[in-house]
Amino acid sequence: MIKLAELKNFAKIFLTGIYENLERIIFGSERYTSLEMRKAILTGTVKIPKTVIEELCIGCEGCANVCPTNAIEMIPIEPVKITENYVKDKIPKINPEKCVYCLYCHDFCPVFSVFNEISPIHPRDVGEDYIEIDVSKLLQKKVEISEEQINKISSILSINLRRIIKDKS
Repeated sequence: MIKLAELKNFAKIFLTGIYENLERIIFGSERYTSLEMRKAILTGTVKIPKTVIEELCIGCEGCANVCPTNAIEMIPIEPVKITENYVKDKIPKINPEKCVYCLYCHDFCPVFSVFNEISPIHPRDVGEDYIEIDVSKLLQKKVEISEEQINKISSILSINLRRIIKDKS
C-alpha cells in the first residue's frame, strides 16, 4: 500500500519534471547549443570546421597512410613546386563519418613531427588563424634527426624524405 508521503513525493517529482521540461522547451533554459547552432543542425547547414591547412600541407600522404580507419583521402590538386626536388600534387581530406579522432594524422605529420611546426591537419579544427609558414623554406631547414627515424618515417610517407631534407652535414 502506497503511503500518503510517498504519493506526495511522487507528485512533487512528476510536477517538477513537467515544469523543468516545459521551461527547457519554451525558454531554452539549460541549453548547451546556441539557437543559431540548433537552427543550423535542424536545417542541415552546419559548417564543418576546416581540418587541413592546404598551404602548409606538403602532400606526403603520411596522414592517410597511418589513419587506422581510412578516413583520409588524398585529393588531387594543381601541382605546386615546393622545392627543387619535390612537387605537391595532392592534399588530404578527412571524412568526419569515418574519423575516430585518434590524432595519428596530426602527430605523424612530418611538418609537425620532423620540422616542429604547427601541423597542417587535425580532425577537429586547424583554426582560421595560423602563423604563415613558407613550406619551401621549411623543407630547407636543417633538422636533427637520426637515420633510423628518417627510415621509419619514410616507410610510411609516399615520398623519400632524403629528397626534401637538406643533408645534415
